[in-house]
Amino acid sequence: MTTPRIRGIVPAAPIVYTDATCRTIDEDAYRAHLRFLLQHDIGGLCVGGHAGETECLTMQERLTVVRIAREEAAGRVPIMGGVIADSTWSAIDQALALKEHGVDLALYCLPNIVGWDADTADGMVLGHFGAIDRATKLPFFIYGGPGDRSSCRLMPATFERLAVSCEYLTGMKIAVRGIATGENSFTDCVNALARAKEKTGRTVDAFIAGDANLCGALAAGAAGTINACESIRVEDNTVLYNAFLKGDREAAQRIQDTMKPLADIIYGMAVGRSFTYFHYRFKIATWMLGRIPNAFMRLPQVPPPADEFQMIYDALVATGKKPVRQPHEFAVATEFASV
Repeated sequence: MTTPRIRGIVPAAPIVYTDATCRTIDEDAYRAHLRFLLQHDIGGLCVGGHAGETECLTMQERLTVVRIAREEAAGRVPIMGGVIADSTWSAIDQALALKEHGVDLALYCLPNIVGWDADTADGMVLGHFGAIDRATKLPFFIYGGPGDRSSCRLMPATFERLAVSCEYLTGMKIAVRGIATGENSFTDCVNALARAKEKTGRTVDAFIAGDANLCGALAAGAAGTINACESIRVEDNTVLYNAFLKGDREAAQRIQDTMKPLADIIYGMAVGRSFTYFHYRFKIATWMLGRIPNAFMRLPQVPPPADEFQMIYDALVATGKKPVRQPHEFAVATEFASV
């Protein structure tokens, strides 16, 4: 199997449901949104991970969205399928099913293990991905990094060990707070992968999770970004990425600065809000722009506080976007609509 190399902007596409119950995927609306994303100069499509609600989908639903993505991409860009599992054997089974259904590579989230210790005891993660690597022989990315306070926390020293030991590891989707320099920064992660390459001759690319400081990540050595916000601003970030590649960093930075009000509210922390609602916020913004017919998500995802709908709308306007739906138009049918 040829190992795909992806670069640039990789949208993590949201699932679209037929109504507020979220019982059924709206395949036509999902397909239409993928077509919108594919109109732009993207480097791949991610149809798994948390933005695609993979942990809330049945295996058959996961394979359905993979099929739709493959049909729409028609070989133009690689398809990345998401794997979320706390058991190594479950992760292997999921990955083999995705491989059989034609994904080009997998994106793994780390197991959600109580007492996970990323700093001093990484044997668990090395054993987990070593077994996956040997059993599936499918190129893969891992989502995690030193900036994530959850079980997705993964340190640069472990990056290096994983990149040395896993033959099919192709890239890291890195969650990190500090981009430029210092211990556990994005640069530290990039350097760890470079040290692994010196030992193996294999390249493992660094991608930034999120786009709040895409320019900084690219300057630090990122090959691109894999994130959900491309549903809102794929037209902006593809231009930013190409401007950066051409050496016009001022133009790239201007685009990023223009997008800052939107990044602040979507990610939440810069305006004193919880990061927890990130995926729901980006989906609401996508809906407000008219790109999907509704923004509902399956439980346990619940909508952000009511006042944030207006904040999202105002941020879209502030960045030059033109919402076609008003905040008050969002309504959940019942408190437990997804049950």
